[in-house]
Amino acid sequence: MNQDLRQAEKLTLSEKRLLKRHSRSAIAIMAMHTLLCVVYFQFGYFDVALEKGLVMLFVVWASLVAYQLLLATGWTLRLSEPSLSLPLVLHFMVVFMVSGYYVDEFRLSVVTLFFAGLLLVSFRLSGKVMIGVAVLASAAYAVMLWLAMNDRWVQLSLSVEALQWLVFSMISVSFAITGGGINRLRDALADKNHQLARAVEQVREMAIRDDLTGLFNRRHLLEILERQRALFARKGLPFAICYVDLDHFKQINDRHGHDWGDRVLRRFSALALAGMRDGDYFGRLGGEEFLLILPQSDESGALRVAERLRERWREESFMQEGGPGAVSLSVGVAACQENETIDELINRADRGLYKAKSGGRNQSRVA
Repeated sequence: MNQDLRQAEKLTLSEKRLLKRHSRSAIAIMAMHTLLCVVYFQFGYFDVALEKGLVMLFVVWASLVAYQLLLATGWTLRLSEPSLSLPLVLHFMVVFMVSGYYVDEFRLSVVTLFFAGLLLVSFRLSGKVMIGVAVLASAAYAVMLWLAMNDRWVQLSLSVEALQWLVFSMISVSFAITGGGINRLRDALADKNHQLARAVEQVREMAIRDDLTGLFNRRHLLEILERQRALFARKGLPFAICYVDLDHFKQINDRHGHDWGDRVLRRFSALALAGMRDGDYFGRLGGEEFLLILPQSDESGALRVAERLRERWREESFMQEGGPGAVSLSVGVAACQENETIDELINRADRGLYKAKSGGRNQSRVA
């Protein structure tokens, strides 16, 4: 059962994991664009001075590193759109258009990776925003061409450049439309993901809780004991247990009915939980038997806890409600010892419980 739960939890994606993948993709896109520009510069197609090119390279990557830090620190998680996809795609647009400004013969190839950026942010931006980004990119491409022609006196083939601009614009709009569909699909998957996460949590609670009392069940108590035993063996952290049994519980069922027996069990569970320390564990082993796990406690400390619980429970009465009078309890106490298994520990606490029962009940005894 626990293996199935762990497998189901792997299917639920956290926002932090998605942001990490988003940031890695952004780095990959910019790294490929940077490599392409360096290659063009080496072959003389990137018409910019070395010093100016290095400055632009520094600015581009410094801004991208700042973006990565915002995502890595989790600061953006407080925002409605934590991936900052719109600022990111606008950053891509500026970088790619500036690069295209300095490349003449292979201008379209330099800005091609902008489509990869559009695909990346399509998982986060709505269809309307994607269309707006595509239109803005098309306008930016036209402005870049106009500046290249007027500022650098580049002799452009208007028919070729216009055709490339048209291709760029059509592909951008196509990516935007497709991206809108991807975003809607992502939203639907996100809803399913949240539903799956809630279902996993509900199933987990059902797997570790007792149906009647809402306490931890026997299976989960044994898992907790194994963890505490491992901590004791590895770090020497002590722990003790209290084996609790409600006295003469069968008589309650026989005289007042099983409904009253269930009410007594639920009342006792609520009372015990209300008096627990943070870090303690309490659950139902079955029937009228319960187990209290006390980390960082020895036998004397556990005995004091058991006595406080016993005295508080002794003050409870159901007679005015038409049920039984005071219901006492007996407790067996044991602290984990060196090289002792969980079964041996529980058996020792059970022997302490037997001593309490044999001694007249309504008492706590150490094994």
